[in-house]
Amino acid sequence: MLERGLLTRILYPAPEPSYSSDSFPNELVWIPKRSSLDGDIPPVGVDSVPCLLLTYPYSRYLVLFFHSNAEDLGRCYSFCRLLREKFQVHVLAVEYPGYGLCPGVATGKTVMENSFSALHFATQSLHWPLDGILTFGRSIGTGPAVKLASLFCFAGVILVTPFLSVADLFKDRVGPLSSLFEEWYPNIDLASRIKCPVLLIHGKADSMIGFHHAELLYAAISTRKLLVSPAALSHNTNLMNDVSYLILPATHFFSLPDYVFHDLQVPQWAFDVERATSRPAWSAFFQREGKALLQLGQFTARPLAGDLPACELRSCLGLGPVSAIQRPRQHAIGLIAVLRVRPCGIQPLAVHRLLQPCQR
Repeated sequence: MLERGLLTRILYPAPEPSYSSDSFPNELVWIPKRSSLDGDIPPVGVDSVPCLLLTYPYSRYLVLFFHSNAEDLGRCYSFCRLLREKFQVHVLAVEYPGYGLCPGVATGKTVMENSFSALHFATQSLHWPLDGILTFGRSIGTGPAVKLASLFCFAGVILVTPFLSVADLFKDRVGPLSSLFEEWYPNIDLASRIKCPVLLIHGKADSMIGFHHAELLYAAISTRKLLVSPAALSHNTNLMNDVSYLILPATHFFSLPDYVFHDLQVPQWAFDVERATSRPAWSAFFQREGKALLQLGQFTARPLAGDLPACELRSCLGLGPVSAIQRPRQHAIGLIAVLRVRPCGIQPLAVHRLLQPCQR
């Protein structure tokens, strides 16, 4: 198996960042990677995913957009604005790790983490129903779009220049050597699991991803579907150049636009730029991970080294009133060791010991 670094450089050749944290006022949101399940305000310090959120008054649909690998949020901003205006929808565009302001390295796993986080934000924090969400992926973005659509029943899916799988992408160029690459997006295997309407757009002039990829995907999809194949459309053609490429097919296929009587409400914390650069403080770490630790079993805690009573430990874990606690780093080290080594097999007594100060 080839190293992930090589596959990342091929599939995700991140361009230079084209935007900053000040580029899109009231449109750039910071989505926590671990939103609380009930949509409450997540603690500052949780790693965040930068996303574009463009709203349209009283629109019924929200488009979850996954851009191609040659652009970041800044480079696809104009296209997302046109999506909003032409279809009169909300648009939530997801950034990939290593792109723009998003830290990390793009792999199949990390891209899906961002994708799930964005969907979680849409359903739990924006309170938007799945049947009001359209997923839209272009080129490499069809990978996460298909994966999500195989797991959830959305209002619909739009796939522009889709591919069968990573292996099939490389098979067109390197033949049998394609088996050496790790499979991140097995779209052809997931296509039959999609239960919502699917619009596929793939130009016959596409020399980067052959038209046969879309044909085979179309055949594998069993739900309502439409394949649009303009003869002059190439891989990077602007989809807004001709209304027959995207605007008319999507308008008719999904009956756009449509409206509801309630408007989208965006929580104010999502615009907090402090979430862009923060890293977990120890108190935030305890709040995020500590509850799961205590659920492993009850134990009687005495004061730890004389400076952290059990009641304060509960406060630090978010289980009681939080007092002014400034915990030394050594206490958190023990908790990290518990979570990382055996998160499902910890005995209460072992937990108690590991919460003692670490000797230097």
